[in-house]
Amino acid sequence: MSETTNKLGHRIRTRGARTRRALLDALRALLNTKHLGEIRPADVAMTAGVSAPTFYTYFASVEEGLLLLCEEAGEDFQRLGAHIHADWSGERAFESARAYVLEVLGLWSDHGPVLRIEHMLADMGEPAFAESRIRRLRRLHLALERRIAQAHASGLHPEGLNPRLASYETANLVESVAAGFELMRRADTPEAIIDTTAHIVVKLTTGR
Repeated sequence: MSETTNKLGHRIRTRGARTRRALLDALRALLNTKHLGEIRPADVAMTAGVSAPTFYTYFASVEEGLLLLCEEAGEDFQRLGAHIHADWSGERAFESARAYVLEVLGLWSDHGPVLRIEHMLADMGEPAFAESRIRRLRRLHLALERRIAQAHASGLHPEGLNPRLASYETANLVESVAAGFELMRRADTPEAIIDTTAHIVVKLTTGR
């Protein structure tokens, strides 16, 4: 959907943009307490304080609104690559990896319910959500792949290791930790979880 026009083909001006934003924020809030299948357009409209027909002025379905929330989360994820491009020489590798892990934890704290559903629908083969997930992590994957490939070329990784696949698995590891962070905290301290994850990232990335 164009961000400048609504479903009626009318230009979205200031008031319309506020209504559209309120609907997206309402959907985000509902995802904190309900399963996706339980959320109806009327629920989103009521939470946003607008009439049910107003929802359809901006979105064809709840899933369309959800996809836009996924895209917003994806924009925030683009800054993760900076941690991988940072100085990874010597002990600084751990510092950079730890900063990366901390930022992923923060992003999952901000966008967790949306990201969980993106994961679920992507794994179910929903093309739009699979593409959203790919776009969200592409820059990070490329940064990780480049650093892993450099270590591989220097003989620090086994010959059979594929840098591209290793980049996916490294990113997935950190996302998994972020998704399950509260559960992991039942047995370990946040510092232990963060530091251990950072050490694993350094090992997977640099081979050191």
